[in-house]
Amino acid sequence: MSYKIRNTIVLGVFFLLICGGGFVYWNFIQPKQLDSAQNTIRDLERQLQELPAILEQVKTLTITYHDVRRKYDSRSKEIPETDITSQTYAYMSRGIDQAGDVKFNMEYMGSQELANWGYNSYSLRDGEATFGSLYKFVYYLENGKRLYKVNSLILDQREEINSETQEVRKWVAFTMELHAYYTRIPELSTSLAAKSLGVARAPFDPFSPIILTTIPTVAPAGVIDASVVEVKAVLPGKAFILYGGELQVLHLGDRVWRGYLSKIIPQQSKVEFILDEGGIIRKVEKAINFEKSKR
Repeated sequence: MSYKIRNTIVLGVFFLLICGGGFVYWNFIQPKQLDSAQNTIRDLERQLQELPAILEQVKTLTITYHDVRRKYDSRSKEIPETDITSQTYAYMSRGIDQAGDVKFNMEYMGSQELANWGYNSYSLRDGEATFGSLYKFVYYLENGKRLYKVNSLILDQREEINSETQEVRKWVAFTMELHAYYTRIPELSTSLAAKSLGVARAPFDPFSPIILTTIPTVAPAGVIDASVVEVKAVLPGKAFILYGGELQVLHLGDRVWRGYLSKIIPQQSKVEFILDEGGIIRKVEKAINFEKSKR
């Protein structure tokens, strides 16, 4: 076989291989690549169409993050990782120092464990305080640095006569259930925004009755009881009275037990007192008893 024929055969074989490869590529491989490219283009177009919605979601998430961050930084409460009864009592003692005269017996009732937090329950029994002091104490517990919540509060008005001063003492008896919270999240145990409370002003006392149910019947020592005085003489601007075996001089406006001297009437030889007897205003008139003087 001549070289010419052999070279022609070799070139023919190469040509057939190239044509066969081109046929396979154009009919089998390239269509798959075109389909894949078209799918990629469609995915990119869909993603481009979704881009505004994604940007809106990013904007919403950014606003939510800043809002959560602001709330976290502005927390006014410190929630410890544990709550110990002695520490709670010490915290409440500081509240009592701010509130004033508040008395109670404290009893631990148990704890409630939840996922990442919990609370201890305390019962404050046999409590006694004026309404103003109790208001300040509860305000301290609810608004102080530590997270405490008053779960229940039972109030009862009480009155008592002081045996020494014969004045009516009013106070509020209370029973309270208090929850002291703690958490397993260490970051919540401190707060930059937590501040010490100022002194809270108590509102109007709803437990202060207009008319007392208990009033003293005996005047304290050294105070004139207008209901039993004897008028001995009445002059313009002053009156001579006998009280407790002693002669005393009263002027217009002078204080007596539960009231004051409101009028001096020389023409009628009498005086008039205005008394506030536990919310009931009473006028008492006393005149010279001439018949007793003649006897």
